Amino acid sequence: MAIEKVKASSPRQVHAALITVQVLFALWPVAGASLLRYMSPAALVGVRLALGAPILALAARAALGRLSFPSPREFLRLAGLAALGISLNQLLFVGGLARSGPVNASVAVLLIPPFTVGAALLLGRERPSARRLLGVGVALVGGAVLVGAERFDGSQARLLGNLMLVANTACYALYLVLARGAIARLGSLQTVAWVMVLGALEALPLTAVDTLHIPWSTLPLSAWGSIAFVALGPTVLTYLLNAWALARADSSTVATYVYAQPPIAALAAFLLLDITPTVRALIASGIIALGVALANQRSQPSTR
Repeated sequence: MAIEKVKASSPRQVHAALITVQVLFALWPVAGASLLRYMSPAALVGVRLALGAPILALAARAALGRLSFPSPREFLRLAGLAALGISLNQLLFVGGLARSGPVNASVAVLLIPPFTVGAALLLGRERPSARRLLGVGVALVGGAVLVGAERFDGSQARLLGNLMLVANTACYALYLVLARGAIARLGSLQTVAWVMVLGALEALPLTAVDTLHIPWSTLPLSAWGSIAFVALGPTVLTYLLNAWALARADSSTVATYVYAQPPIAALAAFLLLDITPTVRALIASGIIALGVALANQRSQPSTR
């Protein structure tokens, strides 16, 4: 089994990596929203995973020298993690993105830290404290505001999209808590590579048909650029940089960078897609951010 060796790095390099990760993740909903003009949500997930999974696996193999094949029991654990962290996660996220837009999708990301804390407390992985419980409660209030953010325009599709986004963050939070054991046993790069590959295979039955029906010959150059960005930026580069940073910084430091995603996504959505955030989305973002600040302590698992 190949084990990563952590090399000394300056704090400036670590923070630069984390900033890059948040910028790329924040731009993913915007690029995804632009691609949804030409393909279905299932097709977008299929394209992202079909391109990103093999590239990430090859990059991890190059960094580690080789990828070890897990035992049958470990393989089943990784398959479960892949469902929570990749296949189900991405289908819910892109489905919510298609119905609610990139701004709400980026706001929902803020629910990952408090949901992670809640999952860790419920599973007995971490000790409860009044501050952390209060933070989770406040963040859930913000999530409730986000879910109902567009309800008053009569759009059931928007409401369903917000619910899918919240479910997406809950799945990913549970993945973060449960993945810690696999990461300890296999290493972060090896775990991420297997989870991504297995997640792509799990999603294939739901994405293959739509992916094959994408009108490839009529896609404009801008769409091809967005496809390249989605595959390489928020899929390959972010996971590799996050794994690199997590080996060199504590999880609470990594978690605080999630705050950067909503303003970056909101600005990009306004400049590139002419989408203006709603007042309720901004209020929800503020409430969730307050909950994250209250719940965020040194032992908290990191966010995406």
